[in-house]
Amino acid sequence: MSDAPRLRPVEAFPVEQDGRRLVALRDPAGYASSILLLPSPVVEIVAMLDGRHTVLDIQAELVRRHGEIVPRADIEGVLEALDKHGFMDSPRFTALRAETDGRFLAAPVRPAAHAGSAYPAEPDELRRAFGAFFAPPDGPGPIDWSAPGGGLRGLIAPHIDFHRGGPAYAWAYRDLAERSDADLFVILGTCHAGMPDPFALRRKDFETPLGPVRVDRDLVERLAGRAGQDCFASEAAHRVEHSIEFQAVFLAYLYAGRRDFTVVPVLASFVHEALAQGRSPEDDPRVPRFIDALRDAVAASGRRAVVVAGADLAHVGPRFGD
Repeated sequence: MSDAPRLRPVEAFPVEQDGRRLVALRDPAGYASSILLLPSPVVEIVAMLDGRHTVLDIQAELVRRHGEIVPRADIEGVLEALDKHGFMDSPRFTALRAETDGRFLAAPVRPAAHAGSAYPAEPDELRRAFGAFFAPPDGPGPIDWSAPGGGLRGLIAPHIDFHRGGPAYAWAYRDLAERSDADLFVILGTCHAGMPDPFALRRKDFETPLGPVRVDRDLVERLAGRAGQDCFASEAAHRVEHSIEFQAVFLAYLYAGRRDFTVVPVLASFVHEALAQGRSPEDDPRVPRFIDALRDAVAASGRRAVVVAGADLAHVGPRFGD
């Protein structure tokens, strides 16, 4: 490990356990499967793992704060535990990421990463669970499949956990079912882990408990060719990201056995980065180029298309590190 150890980009949020206030670390990219609960003394150490502080620097800062020397072995023990669980930017993590990404990219389909946890893995159970989201008073009521359809071209749907936001999905997707005759869905999903590229495409079908959701490979290739950038460099970010998976599962629930359709899965990660740097998202020329290419590719396809944005409108509160 480096002389100035660095924590990987992870999420931190407060939790309470047995009357103790702790900080939980979670990896949104899913390479580290564990959630680590840190007491306050360890949080102080972890907060300094920014790639600029050496272990000696950390010791000196803790002495300044508390007047006591924390043994080097104790700090190194914290570092080893974090590294063992995949939270450190280290050679061990580099090897783990390469192995994990390699398996994902070689797989014939994009596995249903959250089946059995965020939603039922058994088809009939999933249909019952999703059907219950439509029940009043929280849900919108049943879908009127006799509605004429057509007209709807864009939809903002949540990507929050189904057990929290199921009825909100139902309100969105009832409108889609009743007001759209689309056979192509461009799904724009938030990349929670972040990625170096503003967009990432995926060619392989999405596995769901209700059967595969097919990707329109021809349109994906045309889009990638028009976009003027490598649209697959960050493809591995699709591995555990739920913002597109949840939309694909709901589309399968709506249309399996009713309508043939394909999707174009697009992960996006550029707005937060731009805001953090005090600039406009459009200042990155890759962003408008991709959007123009997407518009042109969909128009050239001649398909009946709807753009679905898997986009929660707010992440507010301690659960989200606020």
